[in-house]
Amino acid sequence: MSSTVKYSLAIVLFLVLGFGIVMYIQSEPSQNQIFESQIVSLDDGFGYKILRGEKIVIVQEFVPGLPGKQQFVSKEEAQKTANLVLSKLEEGKSPILLPTDLAKLNISTQVGH
Repeated sequence: MSSTVKYSLAIVLFLVLGFGIVMYIQSEPSQNQIFESQIVSLDDGFGYKILRGEKIVIVQEFVPGLPGKQQFVSKEEAQKTANLVLSKLEEGKSPILLPTDLAKLNISTQVGH
């Protein structure tokens, strides 16, 4: 076997190995790829944050999908909504919520309810 063939074979093997390592690393979930939520206490209710690793990607101080600035009435409602947003993000979908999404979660849409 000539030295040129050996050299070419070594380069091909090196590239295949490098490509395999890159693909393996990208397929492993890292801290930066995992979304999580934090419920925040506000003056008149609750909201949530969505984080990816240590980076805040969404701050939601008001019930999404509704007009006005209504905060969540309980931590539980904020958490249910944050969980839906998390599941959408993890599925690669848009995190936008509609009033129908809130109705399915039984989120209060009126202050005091």
